Amino acid sequence: MLTDAEIVASLTASARAVPYPGQWLEPPFDGERQALVARDAGISELRIDRESGRVFGIELADGVAQPIAPSPASLAELGAAYADALARSAGADEHELRVLEAGLLAAVRVVAPELADAETFWSIAAEELGNGITADGPAAPPTLVTASGGPTVVIALPMLALHQALAAEGLTLSGYAELLPFVSLNGGLAATLAATSVTGAFRGGPAQVLALPAGVGATAEELAFPSLRLVAVFGGADASELAVPDGVELVVLDGPLPFTALAELVAERRAAGRFEQSPGMRR
Repeated sequence: MLTDAEIVASLTASARAVPYPGQWLEPPFDGERQALVARDAGISELRIDRESGRVFGIELADGVAQPIAPSPASLAELGAAYADALARSAGADEHELRVLEAGLLAAVRVVAPELADAETFWSIAAEELGNGITADGPAAPPTLVTASGGPTVVIALPMLALHQALAAEGLTLSGYAELLPFVSLNGGLAATLAATSVTGAFRGGPAQVLALPAGVGATAEELAFPSLRLVAVFGGADASELAVPDGVELVVLDGPLPFTALAELVAERRAAGRFEQSPGMRR
């Protein structure tokens, strides 16, 4: 059985470089059999099985577990491979990004072939790297390469949950990026909104649209983010308790395809001149 001391020793800087958006915890770790080592509050958890050493993530909404690594040592190998690919992605063109994506998947297969299967944590991370989307923690602003113009849209879901939600509508991350310049949660909603205001971080400038899927809320402080112009609430969420400031439009999307409806809504409001243009949006 792995002790807290052994787990802490195994969670090196390389291990912590895996693209998990939550916060790493300090011992004593909760869990007699499965140590809770990282948490994205209310969204997901990262755990280590004390007997087998297996590292896995759990989506709290549905309890679904995703294998991350067969052991803490292999977690460090995978984290190092991702960190290397991420570092080399800076300034890379589309072809170079796809080469990095393939290289990361190859490194993952060396550790455990099944980890690179479709719809797994690492296949999604590699796809996002290839698309120019990174989630390297709250200390650095997230980036997004997209052919789409328009205002920056923050979708209040972490990347894995967003990938799954889009798939339910027959959409992919890369395909949706052609419709909407979006960013998923990276270190919490407040931190994600703040990251969009970093000069040059986004072509569309600071976030002007916030999308709240069912079951996701926002505080009055988060809704008061200065550049927000539109808050879209998906059906099933309670919009009546949202303290939306004056001047910010609140729209409830009740249909069966909320992400498609969101893209259409943003396009309509953009055409109507609802959003301010940042220098990167002007043609």
